[in-house]
Amino acid sequence: MSHVIPGERFVTSPDRVPTVSVVVATRDRAGRLAALLAALREQGIGSSEFEVVVVDDGSQGGTAELLERERARAGLRIEVLRRNGNGPAAARNAGWLAASAPLIAFTDDDCEPPPGWLGALTAAAGANPKAIIQGPTVPIPRELGDQGPFTRTKMIVKPSPWYQTCNILYPRALLERLGGFDEGFPEALGEDTDLGWRAREQGVELVWCEEARMHHAVDDLGPAGYLKGALQGADGVLVFKRYPGLRAEALSLGSIRNPALPRLGLAVVGAGLTLRRRPAAGALLALPYARNLAARCRERRVSLALAPYYAVFDILAAWTSLRGSVRHRILVL
Repeated sequence: MSHVIPGERFVTSPDRVPTVSVVVATRDRAGRLAALLAALREQGIGSSEFEVVVVDDGSQGGTAELLERERARAGLRIEVLRRNGNGPAAARNAGWLAASAPLIAFTDDDCEPPPGWLGALTAAAGANPKAIIQGPTVPIPRELGDQGPFTRTKMIVKPSPWYQTCNILYPRALLERLGGFDEGFPEALGEDTDLGWRAREQGVELVWCEEARMHHAVDDLGPAGYLKGALQGADGVLVFKRYPGLRAEALSLGSIRNPALPRLGLAVVGAGLTLRRRPAAGALLALPYARNLAARCRERRVSLALAPYYAVFDILAAWTSLRGSVRHRILVL
């Protein structure tokens, strides 16, 4: 299922085999990556106990220079692999295959672990040697005030059926048995869930470690960038076709993941009734979606004037879901 193409690598030879390898796939986020590496230097465990494997997946700009500087500094063992933009699944496969530790912790280049994160993960893995370990992920505290109408972050506060790679640890032996990430997922959506569910179907337990907290960036994508996100991830619906258990756990009525989309459909029907001079019936059908839009505006603390913008987002997201549904022959909205 995996196909790994060796990339250019620069290795800092370790004095001994570390306990855990932190694997990070990165592309064009030099500033965020620098913050991640700085946070890893402050983990509070000996530098000989862990290594960092960074897979630069075709970055432009200053990423290569940053990594060369970081490798030259003392206090953090870093291995760098360079690839040509083959996608996050392939990059993570290259990373864990190049790692030397028996435990593989994954995080992303837009994350910052507070001190103690890695120690908590490895302690939980020691107590549960065959399990997958996942910890909570919340916005970077200093960036909470940056949240706005077009920002993106992650909030994971309980065990997740998605197995997100922003904060998760696998035994290397398990990754070898599973064959790693399926590189048939070209975008950063679905490949982590697929790996976790392959493990789950083999009886592997997911253990939640509250102490292993991760902080995730709050990024302002802008109006165009936020809408662009709605057009990504059509192939992510494939995981629902592969794993009926995920479908039962995560979807309503077997096909609904985003509750806004069925309400959007009703609103479209309602608009048709209004055009046919049945405004009362049209308004009744549009009401659930109008309430959904209003609630989302309140949640983001923005004006109701942005409701039409979020409606456009939903229309694009519905189109993406339908494209994926047709491609993989399973209805997911």
